[in-house]
Amino acid sequence: MKLGPEGYSPAVLGKIEYAGGNSRSFACAAESLGRLAECPISGRHVERLTEKPGRERAAQRDADAAAMEARKLRSACERPPAVAVVMPDAGKAQFRQEDRGPGVHGPHWGDTKVACLQTYTDVQYAADPQPDPPAAFLDPARVERLCREMERVRGAGAGAGAGDKPPDGRNASEQKTREPKRKGRKAGGKKRRRKRPERPERLVRTVVATTAKVEPFGWMVSAEAMRRKMYAAPKRAVIGDGGNWVDPPGQMHFAGWEHILDFLHLLVHLFAAARLAHGKDARAAWALYERMLRDAWGGRTAAVIATLQSQSERMAGGPSAGRDAAQVVALTLGYVQRNRERMDYPRYRTMGLPVSSSLVESLIKQINLRVKGTEQFWNDGDLEAVLQVRAAYLSEDGRAEAFHQRRPRSPAVGSNRARLPNR
Repeated sequence: MKLGPEGYSPAVLGKIEYAGGNSRSFACAAESLGRLAECPISGRHVERLTEKPGRERAAQRDADAAAMEARKLRSACERPPAVAVVMPDAGKAQFRQEDRGPGVHGPHWGDTKVACLQTYTDVQYAADPQPDPPAAFLDPARVERLCREMERVRGAGAGAGAGDKPPDGRNASEQKTREPKRKGRKAGGKKRRRKRPERPERLVRTVVATTAKVEPFGWMVSAEAMRRKMYAAPKRAVIGDGGNWVDPPGQMHFAGWEHILDFLHLLVHLFAAARLAHGKDARAAWALYERMLRDAWGGRTAAVIATLQSQSERMAGGPSAGRDAAQVVALTLGYVQRNRERMDYPRYRTMGLPVSSSLVESLIKQINLRVKGTEQFWNDGDLEAVLQVRAAYLSEDGRAEAFHQRRPRSPAVGSNRARLPNR
């Protein structure tokens, strides 16, 4: 039966670990295992059998990062991918003070750092395949929802309240997306279909997740990229949110890659600046946002900077009540100026590279479903172990299942059943 040190076969242990790492809680995992797998087990036992493999996965990850730092790590892949993209970002989780006994003592928020390493098929275009912004970025209700969703996922604040109004002055529930004009109909009422340009196909995703600080996180991500032979890819890109913590590891570990400012984060900054620049004049705010968005999408970064500068100068001499709004506009101006070298979006699209880190935003949301909740307060080491399990099952290279097949065996009965054999 190939019983492991815990007394379970690899297949059963894999089911327990999967349930513990992907269910809403260990108690929910135990209930699911009892009802669906006919495996009666307690929530506490699920917790132990989830965190132990998670710590082993973390130890292997740290060993790879140390080998990468020592320049001894080698890739096991035969061929490099055609296109390799790394997307780092951060989420939030609640922690509690450790070694204080039962209950939640000293609750506080902390960061979780996540990287999505995605490969694509190679597609090259003669010209920009999408010169106009997506319709979703030009619809007031959808832009409002997008900004709120990004704030919730990142845990950076409450964002716009449910009763706030979008830039055109109507409630989101009252918004109606205008149906675009129908063009290109042949005689007889048949619609002429435009041939859409071929798009790069997503291939394999792997995930790095940790509660560690920025420097060790950088080595973890670079080790994963080396393991997958991404450094040898003909096309390589790093897509980040433009935050101060992302740039240093990006420049250190991914020098020579294309560094792209995530367009969704830029959109959120421009939307906030436009709304605050015109206060209650919703129509003027939307017009300002749309003008800056079109310039940014078209790679006219100088025009975006000039627009923000003019708005900042206009608001600088205003009443003291508008100082907070003026500060947001000034911060957005600084944000664009710092990242202007990462905003050549037409060239990135022509190369067949993505310009959005929506994949890692979605990834953080999936991780948050397990680790972020109103009644979830973690010890640091326990969360690190669960993050490794979650990352393994969110990766698409089969590492989650292969881990249990490679894991060392030991006697499954007697007083020594939890000890691993000496090797």
